[in-house]
Amino acid sequence: MSNFLELCQDMARDVGIPGSGPSSVTSSSLSEEENSIIRYIKKADIDIQSRWFDWDFLWSEASISTIIGTSTLTSTNSGFPSALGNWKTDSIVWEKATDDYLVLEHMFWNEYRDTYKYGTILSDSPEVYAIKPDNNLDLYPTPDAVKTISTEYWKSPTEMSVDGSNSAIPIRFRKIIIARAKIYYAENEDATEILEGSLTEFEDLLDKLEADQLPRQKNRRFSQAQDLYNFTVVPE
Repeated sequence: MSNFLELCQDMARDVGIPGSGPSSVTSSSLSEEENSIIRYIKKADIDIQSRWFDWDFLWSEASISTIIGTSTLTSTNSGFPSALGNWKTDSIVWEKATDDYLVLEHMFWNEYRDTYKYGTILSDSPEVYAIKPDNNLDLYPTPDAVKTISTEYWKSPTEMSVDGSNSAIPIRFRKIIIARAKIYYAENEDATEILEGSLTEFEDLLDKLEADQLPRQKNRRFSQAQDLYNFTVVPE
């Protein structure tokens, strides 16, 4: 069980749909039930990826080249992340030279704007930065040389779209996608028995996924007292 098509086929068997499930997720000759399975798997995958922005499986790194005289880093800068979700704010590093670097101070945009974006703007090695409302980075002083900004970030969730697509969720945990998708299916089909079993399975798998992929927040636990879209923070 791994790619998009395999997840759909496994789910079809789990809920008792006759046959081997969809022959392809892009086929135009599928039954209504098979098309529903595909929609539920895709929705479940994005739902789980979107629950926390800082899943370990969404973490990545980037090395972005600055442009002389330009303070803002955007998608036009070489190395800018193409699937950017959220910046790791304590990881923005100005690579001045070999073995010479500076971790830039983070400021919130409004304070940064009021402090540095009016009046004379210096051109030098950056020391502080802010994340603009459009999620681009702004550096101050404005870079006076082509250098590298090294950073860490979390990618945005991405949809599976073709048979061989793989979820960002680690393969050993992908059964959770089927468990979540079966909840959608059971709610739509009024399948009480499937719903009850899938809820229990999903809660258990989510607990394990969070413990593995949110190591800094391992005490966050799903609460049965809430619906599937809410969570409880359990203090240590």
